[in-house]
Amino acid sequence: MLRKISALCMAVLLFGLLLPTAPPVSAAVFGDVKNFKQEIQYLTDRKIINGHPDGTYRPEDPILRVQAVMMIMREMGLEMDKIPDPGFRDIKKGDMGYEDVAAASYYGLIEGKGNQQFDPKGHMTRGEMSKVLALAYELAGMYPTGFKDVTEKQWTYPYISALAAHHITNGYPDGTFRSGVTINREQFAGFLARILKPEFKPVSPGMPDSFLDEIIDVEMLDVVQHPEKPVFYILDGLTNSLVSFNYETSEMTNAGLPYRAESLAYANGKVYVTQHKMNHEYHTGDRKEEGAYAIFDAESLEMVKLWHLEMDPYDIEANNEGQVFISGGSNQHTKLTSYDSKTGAILSQQTLYMEARIALTPDQKNLLVISTALSPRNVSTFPILGGLLQLEIRSPYHGDYAMTPDIGLTPDGKYILNGYGSMFSANTMRYLGTLDRSFTAFAVDVGSGELHTSFDANLIQTYDYPSLISKDQLVTYGKINKLFYNKQRDELVALTTVRFGKSTYPYLGIETIDVGK
Repeated sequence: MLRKISALCMAVLLFGLLLPTAPPVSAAVFGDVKNFKQEIQYLTDRKIINGHPDGTYRPEDPILRVQAVMMIMREMGLEMDKIPDPGFRDIKKGDMGYEDVAAASYYGLIEGKGNQQFDPKGHMTRGEMSKVLALAYELAGMYPTGFKDVTEKQWTYPYISALAAHHITNGYPDGTFRSGVTINREQFAGFLARILKPEFKPVSPGMPDSFLDEIIDVEMLDVVQHPEKPVFYILDGLTNSLVSFNYETSEMTNAGLPYRAESLAYANGKVYVTQHKMNHEYHTGDRKEEGAYAIFDAESLEMVKLWHLEMDPYDIEANNEGQVFISGGSNQHTKLTSYDSKTGAILSQQTLYMEARIALTPDQKNLLVISTALSPRNVSTFPILGGLLQLEIRSPYHGDYAMTPDIGLTPDGKYILNGYGSMFSANTMRYLGTLDRSFTAFAVDVGSGELHTSFDANLIQTYDYPSLISKDQLVTYGKINKLFYNKQRDELVALTTVRFGKSTYPYLGIETIDVGK
């Protein structure tokens, strides 16, 4: 998210822009510094900024545009030979900083103000500085809260949003950013120190801990994460399609579905999608059940096969051997069926109550099931041998613990987690403990021993895993729908419902939190 080109370069850009070069002075002796004292001290200790020869810092002095450019180029050390004339009429060869302005223009670091004017002696504004910072540090990101005086039509919008997304700025208390206001030296110190040392970033109640990487215009019916890549496979209700989205590269691929989709699963480079040909019905009478499931190549999203079923499919799982497990959605006492996805043949069946959620254990030796249409709910497991479902093993409890209609397995395969907060042994299904609150989404970082949960809001509760002791809380921009842990990137990923400004239109947001810090 934050890729630094040259910290020293930006430091000098923002703060070392005095015409005379004075010996370093400790910020502790700057008698005229009242605000940002720690930040100025930090930058002074790093020899990023200097005071004036008279021992002052002059915190309210503005910075000239040409001085900023000179310092950028000096610290970046870019090639300065054979640089063409930038064509600015107000700065010529022989003028102070001409070569630096020409080179910075050539490398795309700066732009003029129109009419072939650069305005070398002009004062930098907050909007101009936001662009310089965003370009130099390759900052990007979205800030759905927005600022009252910054609209999408303004050229400063993406740069100011990037600064806010990285929590470098909160704007003013009245909700404005004031991009046309000149930045003074003490404000520079605040911006720079926040970039170089995150501890200086401002803290305010409700400030999100997350970074909003992407938004997607989809209605998410179901989602699974690729086990090794930053890729989500999403069933989109708006277009009735399967969507593959890489939230690192922003690459998105869509594949249309012939029938209305409901659930999906990923296994060994394939994505499996159940599809309706009828509504879920408690009793269908003489009408025959029908449905389908499709198999897609996870890389290309090309449909490999579409199998038609003599059942109404509900939930789906698949293993690395190409065996597919589907629970029935209609007719009270229905079937849990395993299929050979290569031939379409039925391998085995077991009796099951309709509309049951299923989850395959990480070792792919057991299929866990929870009823959604019964009260109290039942939890059970079906052992799998060679793709064949064995007899059901029921939980020792029936109505002893409140259960939501969902079932979740921890990635190490040890525990079952239910939305009411209860934790059970995945092996014996025996009760082990309860969290202090319910949840609708969860993710586990087994390596760090952390369990993250959320209950249909923008708040993440973190617990020690597996002791279930409450540790911390994290805040996101949008209401959390799903939580995932990306082991490769050591980050928590939240799929959220995000709205921008005063708009009520919902987007699917992908928000990340670096939990490795």
